[in-house]
Amino acid sequence: MRLAERRQHRDRMMPPMSKSMLYEGEGFIFEHQRQLAIDILPQGFLMYSISIKVDGPSEVEVRCGEIRSRLTLTRGDITIAPYRFSIDGAYVGPCELLQLHLKPAVVDRVANELGTQAAIVPVLGAVDPLAEQTIYQLEEELTSGSGSREYVNLLIETLAKHLVKYYAEETCTTKEPGGFPKYLLETTLDYINRGLDRNLSSEEIALAVGIEPARLARAFRASTGKSIHRYLNERRVEEAKLLLMKSRGFNR
Repeated sequence: MRLAERRQHRDRMMPPMSKSMLYEGEGFIFEHQRQLAIDILPQGFLMYSISIKVDGPSEVEVRCGEIRSRLTLTRGDITIAPYRFSIDGAYVGPCELLQLHLKPAVVDRVANELGTQAAIVPVLGAVDPLAEQTIYQLEEELTSGSGSREYVNLLIETLAKHLVKYYAEETCTTKEPGGFPKYLLETTLDYINRGLDRNLSSEEIALAVGIEPARLARAFRASTGKSIHRYLNERRVEEAKLLLMKSRGFNR
């Protein structure tokens, strides 16, 4: 089935578009959005926007000048649009999202506290369990009726710090669609490197870092340019060469 046919089929299957704002705080807006497939006109972002996919797969294409970024977003994927970022258009398949919009002053304040600048880069479909769980917790606090303002503000600050630490120009490892943030890439590589002497499987690595195997494979390739299998083989060859060099040095 061609892309246009799939879009039409999904449009018929989706309920009418609805958009409900859950909460507006002093420095943020939080939304739960369900929508049909839409073509988005050129636009710029007036806040830092973080979206998390909460339903099944949806096709996305974003156009920025000559660059077209395409990805099938799955449940839990994170997309980030920085303040003043603009697009020339986009297609978003039928989907359900949680969206947090942070006012620039919130991110700027956190960046100043961390001694850096708020140079956040756009990200499409990142695999980021820490941001994902924090956004789910924020939704629970805002919708339960019993959440405290202090805890909500703490979650907002936590997410703002997370943006500044892992999605700044100099630290971001998810510039290709569907990748890992730095903390998770480092955790994954560390687990692999400590298990080179064993028959590591993708399933074991995925369980260790708390990600589904399919999402792990996609994010790993997007962040490193290699499959997990290729990375394992290359690292084992490197280790074998080191052992051989040490052995020859010892024998001499």
